[in-house]
Amino acid sequence: MATATIENVFCVRPSSGTDIEVLNRLAELAAAIVPDVFQLDESIKSLPAVAAAIDTAGEWPDDLYMTKTPYDGLENSFWPRPDVEDEDSMEVEAGASAPVDVTIDVALPQNVSLWDEDTSGHEHLGSFQIEDGDLGQGSLAKLAKNDSQGSAYYVTYRVD
Repeated sequence: MATATIENVFCVRPSSGTDIEVLNRLAELAAAIVPDVFQLDESIKSLPAVAAAIDTAGEWPDDLYMTKTPYDGLENSFWPRPDVEDEDSMEVEAGASAPVDVTIDVALPQNVSLWDEDTSGHEHLGSFQIEDGDLGQGSLAKLAKNDSQGSAYYVTYRVD
């Protein structure tokens, strides 16, 4: 069995602060305060700009952790170390790097998933695949992203 050392993670963009629940609430608000149908249509058309403004104003960091399974949950994580108290996840914001330096056993090919620990449910931030061809190639970087969450992370690793 091969081992992979996850070296570093770099946050290009954390997950979006506006999920579907926020958009639903904005739509309800528009309907509640604008009774006229024509004005309601115009209000609804402005929702994408409102959602973008919320994201821009927030730029909330992700509480990042990683799993070797497609399942969320801190009990499935390998980083940050789940056996160390107060290391459930690591706060990472746009433009920031987090040193990982964790070696894991991998069955090639191996999927690695990134997650945001959140009180409303853990959000999938993206995944990357460690391939057979990565073995012995030195330090590599792959992009893990989730278009629906708006998140993007580069992960550097090597496989021995």
